[in-house]
Amino acid sequence: MTLKEKIKNVRSSIVAIGFSPSEGKVTIVGSGFCVSSDGKILTAAHIYNQVPPEFKSKLMGMTMIKNNAHGMEQYEWLPLHFLKKEDAHDVALFQITDHKGMLPPPLTLGDSETVEVGQDAYFIGFPYAAPLMNDGFGITLIVNKTIVSNIKQDGTDSAHPRNWFIIDAISNPGNSGCPLIDIETNAVIGIMSIAFNMKSQIPKYGDLDVKAPMHIAGAKPINLAKGLI
Repeated sequence: MTLKEKIKNVRSSIVAIGFSPSEGKVTIVGSGFCVSSDGKILTAAHIYNQVPPEFKSKLMGMTMIKNNAHGMEQYEWLPLHFLKKEDAHDVALFQITDHKGMLPPPLTLGDSETVEVGQDAYFIGFPYAAPLMNDGFGITLIVNKTIVSNIKQDGTDSAHPRNWFIIDAISNPGNSGCPLIDIETNAVIGIMSIAFNMKSQIPKYGDLDVKAPMHIAGAKPINLAKGLI
């Protein structure tokens, strides 16, 4: 199977997570992906933590319900019910409710203990989803190809579990919670969690806080989420 075919197979499993602050407006806070046949969605805990309290019970997941022959994709907003989270590992689990038979297919979970530095991977999510929609680009699912650049371990634990995959890529706001996928097996090996950037020397311009992106991002190994699931 080619990489193009592998990416096509996972696109409908990726979910944009957001809420509606007012009628006709949507705020997208991050990404997630389906991990079970009954519609459980795995994402990053900090996404849920940053949602204003009045909207935590009103979160929705935007899922692809149809991919037409000419590449036109149709999406539907479905209610999300918060189940549980582990802040220490930055993982959270939601349940799609009132799905009307439109559940996304679950992704295959790999074994993050077998991942090696130099391994090819890609992540797929909804960075800058709301601004892109507002600028007329519509719903835009973005794929980034990368390699695993470093593997960090928690030295405070006697078992020294892996707690970070550092990857060679620029991750943008909205990618948090999306899957990091091994190119060879097409199985999820991590959950995108953090992007690194440096303060720019350019003065702040209006509401735009200009920062210099670094070609470094971090994902939590998928094995850290398996107990939660």
